[in-house]
Amino acid sequence: MFRNFYKLFLIVGGASFLLCGCLATQEDTAILKLQISELNKILNELQQNQADNAVQMEEIMGRLTQATDNIENFDYKLDDLSAKIDNLESSVKKTNTTVMPTEIYAQAKKQFEEKQYDSALKGFGLYLKATESRGVSAQEAYINIAKIYFEQKEYQSAAITAATLMEKFPKSSLIPDARLLYAKSVLPLNKKDEAKNYLDSIIQDYPKSKAAKEAKTILKGIK
Repeated sequence: MFRNFYKLFLIVGGASFLLCGCLATQEDTAILKLQISELNKILNELQQNQADNAVQMEEIMGRLTQATDNIENFDYKLDDLSAKIDNLESSVKKTNTTVMPTEIYAQAKKQFEEKQYDSALKGFGLYLKATESRGVSAQEAYINIAKIYFEQKEYQSAAITAATLMEKFPKSSLIPDARLLYAKSVLPLNKKDEAKNYLDSIIQDYPKSKAAKEAKTILKGIK
């Protein structure tokens, strides 16, 4: 392109020199015409180059705009991916979080007190499983499970749970309550004699307990 401008300068200069002469010969006129033709050719090339350059510039600007859009779109997708990764990490952390057995028991006991028996039953069961029935609150978990079964009129399950407590923890302070609950559970199962035996044992072995007082009342009602 710069070479064309240089040629154009030489041609224009030469033409001006010829025109400035006093008289132009026929040969000079022919040379002048040739130079003018060359000048027109160069001008056409310059115009064509400018048009091509304009098209190229427009294409470049279009690509630049598209590249900018792609970068912005990529940044958006990257932000979205980062957010998803953060959520995933949060979920993994929550999944890996270990709930202490004491927390399980506390929640189950709260549900029991609020008479949410189904949830409490699951909680106490989970606690016993987590501690292999050797936790500090295992005895209370068993007696509460037995009470839930009794309230739900699942008398056989209540009796079995109370018996399990007595077998696993024969020296437990909850033995009077377990015997009482066992006796109350077998009564609806038409086991009056067995119920009486357990009620009498409470009165004999734990005469000052609340369970003994209730046992006496129940015995009076048994015909």
